[in-house]
Amino acid sequence: MSISVRFRTLFDFVKSHLFQVNLFNTGTQNEEIIRDERRTSRLYVVLLIISLMILTLYYSVISYSQLIIIKSPTVDQYYSVAEYISLDCPCSTIAIEYQEFVQIEPHYHELCQSDFVSDEWIETLLDLYEERWDKSIATDFAGLAVFQFRAIRSLCQLAKDRIDDDLQLFQYTYFITSHLISQELFLDQISSSITNFINVTPKTFLRTLHFVQDITAQSLFMTGAASPSVLPIEQYRNRLYIDFGIIPYPGNTYAFADGSTCVCSSPTATSCMGPVTFGSNIVPGFQTGCYMLSALMNSTLEAFYNQTFIDIISSDSGDTFQRLNSSNPNLKFDILLSQMFVNVWSNTTSFENYFQKCAPTLCQYTINQKHNLWAIILILVSLFGGLSAAFRFLTPILILNVWPIISRMIFRRRTQLPQPVINELIPGNFHR
Repeated sequence: MSISVRFRTLFDFVKSHLFQVNLFNTGTQNEEIIRDERRTSRLYVVLLIISLMILTLYYSVISYSQLIIIKSPTVDQYYSVAEYISLDCPCSTIAIEYQEFVQIEPHYHELCQSDFVSDEWIETLLDLYEERWDKSIATDFAGLAVFQFRAIRSLCQLAKDRIDDDLQLFQYTYFITSHLISQELFLDQISSSITNFINVTPKTFLRTLHFVQDITAQSLFMTGAASPSVLPIEQYRNRLYIDFGIIPYPGNTYAFADGSTCVCSSPTATSCMGPVTFGSNIVPGFQTGCYMLSALMNSTLEAFYNQTFIDIISSDSGDTFQRLNSSNPNLKFDILLSQMFVNVWSNTTSFENYFQKCAPTLCQYTINQKHNLWAIILILVSLFGGLSAAFRFLTPILILNVWPIISRMIFRRRTQLPQPVINELIPGNFHR
């Protein structure tokens, strides 16, 4: 027997049984009632099958949102669901100090950690000054180096202290979030805060320093270090004018080794500067002038990368001082100061520490997913009872009340259709 014949046989079997099925059997022997009961059964089965097919198709196509809640999540659990846009993790602690998850460390220029800010180096320069003060000129390294390097040491220490204070203030600042933010956003915000701190701190420091410089210049104040005739205190002890509290200031004109001159009492005193000499030689990169700090800002540390020069300076002290090793000896001092002597800022930011301090009590997110086969079966089973009851109630009404009306309308429409008119042709004479 061929497959087509088998299908035909099966179809006829199902059809015959479907036409004979009676799910609304009342036990009556009335053929008219039995016929209506079978019609009702067929309509009931067809409506039920169509409804189940539509529901199956509907739940197979649509997706639904499911809320997932993770209580007391760990950081690893958070990472596993971090890609969900709807992820929300309320923090149990909303204000967290930066020091809990950020570490910032400045790496200073070697100058501020070198022998040139040590007590031994300052003492060596002071001995050189006391030894040669009466033999030196205003631009002589021996007469001004001790003051310049004391200033360098003070500026290094001042910059370090200011950075330490500002770092402490920054680390005690609160980072406020009521909900855990994503790792990417967290790192961006912290990076922005750190960059702002690194940029603002030197500007504030320099603003104060420049204010002092401007006040000093506008008032034409002269410090002892700026005077070419300052004497060691030992040289004054046997002088008569020391009893009257008078310290002489006879000179304020500079004549530099490059041939330029300037007067410290003039409005251009702040720009009055030129090269420093040691003996008959110019000290490379080092400057002096009316205002020691202004001259220092315009100087470089080129000479202090030369070990021979350093050994000559310290030859009488018995101490050995190591030259600088930086790769940029021509960098001006004002550039170093504008960076607060910091070569590099390093920082580490820990999202894990932030997560631990935030301590979310839960994380929740929604996912969109499609119903699987078992879910669809469960849905259909749960709906089957309701559909069956509804169709058991509706189908008898449709068959007993609605179907007769429809049947009569169809019958009436058929009886009112116009009958075709057949014209009989009667033979006659045709005249041309």
